[in-house]
Amino acid sequence: MTEKITALLVHQNSETLAILKGALERQGMHILQAESRAVAKRMLGGLNPAPLVFTDTHLPDGTWADILAVAENAKRPVNVIVVARLVDTRFYVEAIETGAFDFIAPPFNATDLAYVVRSAIDNVVTRRSTQALATRTVKKALVPEVREVDARLTSS
Repeated sequence: MTEKITALLVHQNSETLAILKGALERQGMHILQAESRAVAKRMLGGLNPAPLVFTDTHLPDGTWADILAVAENAKRPVNVIVVARLVDTRFYVEAIETGAFDFIAPPFNATDLAYVVRSAIDNVVTRRSTQALATRTVKKALVPEVREVDARLTSS
């Protein structure tokens, strides 16, 4: 049995994201919701944050850019997909250049949405694996140094 991928939807009573929630659930995803930047920050601040975040452009206490900043500070890599009510090429470019993984707007075509989700998941899984490997490598490198310091402290 495969584990459900968790996605965090950040919005406050957005009809667009409510429709997106249904589409993601039909794809077998587990959905968490946050109604503000502050709630999203708490949810992404844990040891294992949701790998995917879909954020509305405007929130009661911030914007999509604030969610990108929160995601950048998460303990594990997170991909943020900005959800807008309308397609705007300038805004799309700004979101991507600022660090969003992608930008989507309704209507949500099931095939297109599945492609974006699969690409975002593949990317974040790779980034998380790389992070885990780097962490293990650093820990292995530090073990001899820690033993050496330990030996010096106990011989003093």
